[in-house]
Amino acid sequence: MTIQDQVYLTRHGIYEKRFAKAFYVILLRSQRQIAQNLIDGVPIDQLDAKPMQEMYKRLYLDIMRKEGTWIWNELVAPVKGQEIKQKDVFDEMASIMQPQTIEELLTLWTSLMNGFLTYYIGQRIIEVMNTTVKKANEMIIQGRQDGLTDKEIANMIRADKRARELRANTIARTESTTAINKAWILSLESSGLQYEKAWTAIRDDRTRDAHWETDPSFWIGIKESFMIGGYPMSFPGDNSQGSPINNTINCRCRLKFRLKGQRFGFSPKN
Repeated sequence: MTIQDQVYLTRHGIYEKRFAKAFYVILLRSQRQIAQNLIDGVPIDQLDAKPMQEMYKRLYLDIMRKEGTWIWNELVAPVKGQEIKQKDVFDEMASIMQPQTIEELLTLWTSLMNGFLTYYIGQRIIEVMNTTVKKANEMIIQGRQDGLTDKEIANMIRADKRARELRANTIARTESTTAINKAWILSLESSGLQYEKAWTAIRDDRTRDAHWETDPSFWIGIKESFMIGGYPMSFPGDNSQGSPINNTINCRCRLKFRLKGQRFGFSPKN
């Protein structure tokens, strides 16, 4: 494992730990709602998805701003000669890129972020809520087969702490990977420079075969897609082109970047 991998995993771990706690609380609320629905005779899939939606958006906006700033300072600042020092990436980038108005830059980033989040979060919420209901339904079926009352089954659903912890960790890990890599791409695309990217797997005993087999020396344009496990993916965690959940869940891979033409010794132009 390289130093760059270790640095990436350290930051990734901070995000994962922070948001796993938040997702745990939301999953607890969902399971309590399912339990109450069961007792009240209400369909268990009638759940309030808004808290989960808000947490997804919070995760992505928070990580995008932090990681967008980080990758800018790592790769763009040495070329443009100016580092982002403010916590709010937008104001500093406005001074660097010198658009006609700050509003133009804010509109660009907001459009890129929300355009991605509108599609992505909607899809993810459906998957998460469906999985929550499916697991609860399995407990209900098994409980009734065992002769338990609905109240007893509801208590079991509420008490399923270990399952909540595992799911919260999985969601936070998966989404942190997606958010970090997407943030890097958004930031570099906004720089006005041309970058290439390569897929770098974290190679250990937790890495799936399709990701282990990727070639970290294979470079493509920043807007192009890799073929990972037989599916096109623009970045780790990307499911916008049909990649299934088993190709993204618990992924810890990362992208690396270089200026286009850099391998030939060309100097970048501002």
